[in-house]
Amino acid sequence: MKRDMSLIRSLLLDIEAEFTEGGFALEVTEEDEYSEEEMNYHLQLMKEAKLIKLDIVLDEEEEEEEEELLIYGLTWEGHELLDSIREEEVWQQLLVKLKREKGSMPFSVLRKQAAKAAEAFYASE
Repeated sequence: MKRDMSLIRSLLLDIEAEFTEGGFALEVTEEDEYSEEEMNYHLQLMKEAKLIKLDIVLDEEEEEEEEELLIYGLTWEGHELLDSIREEEVWQQLLVKLKREKGSMPFSVLRKQAAKAAEAFYASE
């Protein structure tokens, strides 16, 4: 599965908005653009990148025990990245660069590009 930075941005925004003290699981509905498998994969990537606090727990209420991903919020790094890509204008500039690079670039490069774009955006206000 290919990493999708638009999904990661969307998840960061959702997690920030949905934060609760005891953690929560994202509910995937038919209206969602992405499948549960895609969202869970990206949540795992975000945990590996230290963007979110996430635990895997067994959901014992189901007939067959299933793993459930519980989200406990953004990390400092997650907040930093989100703050640099929150503004739609900044995000659109980054999407243009991503498309130029065939839809992906190393995450470290994206972070630097996002920080530069955000710095320019806020300096111009």
